[in-house]
Amino acid sequence: MSLLEYSPVRLYKNIREFVQTLPGVWFLRIECDIIYIETENISVKGAEFMKKVIGYIRVSTEEQTRGYGLDVQREKIETYCNLYNLANLEIFSDNLTGKTLERPGLQRLLEEVRTGNVERIVVFKVDRFTRKLRDLLTLIEDELDPHNVAFISVSEQFDTSTPTGKAFLQMLGTFAELERNTIVYRTTTGRLEKARQGGNAGGATPLGYVNVDGDLQKFDDEVEVVKAVFAMRADGLTYRAIAAMLNKDGVSTKRGGKWYASTVRYIAENPKYQGLNIYRFDVKEFGINEKTQHTNPALAI
Repeated sequence: MSLLEYSPVRLYKNIREFVQTLPGVWFLRIECDIIYIETENISVKGAEFMKKVIGYIRVSTEEQTRGYGLDVQREKIETYCNLYNLANLEIFSDNLTGKTLERPGLQRLLEEVRTGNVERIVVFKVDRFTRKLRDLLTLIEDELDPHNVAFISVSEQFDTSTPTGKAFLQMLGTFAELERNTIVYRTTTGRLEKARQGGNAGGATPLGYVNVDGDLQKFDDEVEVVKAVFAMRADGLTYRAIAAMLNKDGVSTKRGGKWYASTVRYIAENPKYQGLNIYRFDVKEFGINEKTQHTNPALAI
């Protein structure tokens, strides 16, 4: 068996074992995936590492009856790799939704990428990798590109190692930015319209209220705590003294934590307890700069 027929790990191990038997060998190094053996009289360039090609296949429960089976994806990837002479193929799989990146097979793939021993990632379709465009760009730019790993989609004929693939990636980035801006714009204008109508337009739910289908309603158990804060403040107690008393009595904050002067001050100065909904919207890129204020006596405590 020649050196070139060894797998990458076994190749490295056997060369090290071999050179240790040679007289005058004093250094062995790896540089740019090439093994170099240096002796007293000569430098020998060894065999090149064969990096992995990783195929990734995924199917979720609802997709199994729609022609997206793992076997079909595996066959397509193997056919592509055979056609383009991509050897050392290893395939990882997941049976989970593509809406999350917390998938065992995907995480294992990323761990392999970080070792520097992967040359290409091949998928049947881009949405097998992830269904979110933002996640796709993040994975390529933050995980694959730093390790010089190309991303290939068999169906879309998308290969980031080619000029066309890089251009396509830039186009995806443009669409991702458009998608982000559209979401921000819709969310902001939706909140603004609700604020104009006097409704709850978002933000943390203060102590004394619960959020029911997007609207605030009084929560009697917590309302009593809010009233106690106002009463102690009216008696002249400082924010710090009120916080100490609440902690001593075992009263929890909205999030179940300890009280501090800043926590008490937030309640004492929050206009919501007077039945006021005040919002300020300032999104320069969309030309939005508006302050709204409405009174809702039902929320006053």
